[in-house]
Amino acid sequence: MIGTLFGALAVLGMATPADAQIALRGSLPIAGARTVEVRPAPPKKIHPESIGMRTTAQSAFVADIASGKVLYEKNPHRVLPVASLTKLVTAMVFLDTDPDLTRTVIVKEEDQDHESRQVYPDGEVLTLEDVLRSMLVGSVNTSANILARVTGGDAFIDAMNTKVKDDMGLQSPVFVDPTGLDPKNQASAADVAAILSKALSYDKIREFSQLREVVVHSATSKKEYRVRSTNMLLSSYLNAKPYGIVVAKTGSLPEAGFNMAQVTKNEEGHQIVAVELGSTDTFSRFQDIKALTTWAFDTYRWQ
Repeated sequence: MIGTLFGALAVLGMATPADAQIALRGSLPIAGARTVEVRPAPPKKIHPESIGMRTTAQSAFVADIASGKVLYEKNPHRVLPVASLTKLVTAMVFLDTDPDLTRTVIVKEEDQDHESRQVYPDGEVLTLEDVLRSMLVGSVNTSANILARVTGGDAFIDAMNTKVKDDMGLQSPVFVDPTGLDPKNQASAADVAAILSKALSYDKIREFSQLREVVVHSATSKKEYRVRSTNMLLSSYLNAKPYGIVVAKTGSLPEAGFNMAQVTKNEEGHQIVAVELGSTDTFSRFQDIKALTTWAFDTYRWQ
């Protein structure tokens, strides 16, 4: 097992602390510029005999946010379709433009994905805040397409790839659409963990991904659209004392299986990121993330 994410970055051919800045800001190490900040001591394993959990996923990755210490891994650098985990990058690129979230937009036919249930009819008028909320809460594909269209159009995908490769220094992620519907949207579990950890620095992503439901209001009529969270773990013990879900995203495709990425904190405020790619079914991914997170908190202690 690679002992820290620094080791993970080295395996990926990325910069290590000797020649790269690690931008912490409460997140896993992400290669950036030229200095190294002092990191807190990593948690210590108090049950050496416990080697982890059996999961249904093709790939899994668990790490301590503050220290970057890798706690568990299973094929962590295997590149797989990420499905709607893509929307984390969509949200970050959109928010990086400092948008006016009160601005209204019209839903167009070109925004509809025509593969899932249509949430909003063509011609509906919504605020950008509601579009963003429905994308992060209910993984609405139409919402992701709207954000890409109004932000950068054809240049939006280039901005997504620049975000992960140039700004974050990650090697594996590749994006070809803002929704994750295309299985060519791919990354490793280790890099998804880095992406999710970066998302911690975005207030709106944290806020919206903790919502169990959102009611989207039409800006021009009395119509309402109820969008429920795709994250079943919001109703689990991982979101009740002594734990709490900080940020999370789900994703699934026939070509991808069932994916999940989540940051969970314990009562002392220590945060664990857990990622699972290619699980066999929707319930297994949730059970696996619960098991991996609980195992990590039970098996390790922080100074």
